[in-house]
Amino acid sequence: MKHTNPWNNIPLEDYEKHMQHEDDVAQAQLLNALIYKYLKKYNPENILFLGISGGNGLEHMDADKVQRVCGIDINQTYLDETKKRYSNKLGQLELFNLDIGNSTQSIISADFIWAALIFEYVDLQKAFLFIENNINKSANIIITIQSNNGAGSVSQTGVESIKSVKDIFKTVSRHALEETASKFGFKLSGSEENVLPNGKSFITLEFLKG
Repeated sequence: MKHTNPWNNIPLEDYEKHMQHEDDVAQAQLLNALIYKYLKKYNPENILFLGISGGNGLEHMDADKVQRVCGIDINQTYLDETKKRYSNKLGQLELFNLDIGNSTQSIISADFIWAALIFEYVDLQKAFLFIENNINKSANIIITIQSNNGAGSVSQTGVESIKSVKDIFKTVSRHALEETASKFGFKLSGSEENVLPNGKSFITLEFLKG
């Protein structure tokens, strides 16, 4: 349920401080660069962000080219801040307070889905059911998962509130992700791995449907 999910108890300021911590994490910076890279590669028109948090990467949207940009998050305060930051610059932005692990609601027919560091917190099967209801016949989905490489699931950055998500965090194997994606008709079209300062790495997988 939304009200019991620990993500609803983590202030956006804490989350962003944790993600931007340069010595140990630097995850926000890497994700921002990846968003820029894949938006430029595919030039999508109807875009869905799963777990949009504070809107990291929305500054790379070309407001003259995109038709719809939908962002989903379980934390309404994150969405409120994203709206403050970007709605004036990106009139196509629509935000939804949803839990993709418990929703099959259709909000967009997307040709591009960005899903970074969200599958560690939701059921793969349920998440792909949601995705299936929100894509058009030919769509790209970019998924980034975390490989701990022997490190703890949540990096030590001095931000205490972020530690609460350890209880729902689960490691997602690349094999399981590819297998589930295949069941829903997605084919792997590319991949890359980026190592973070703390020894963890991000594995980014490109899938194509259609």
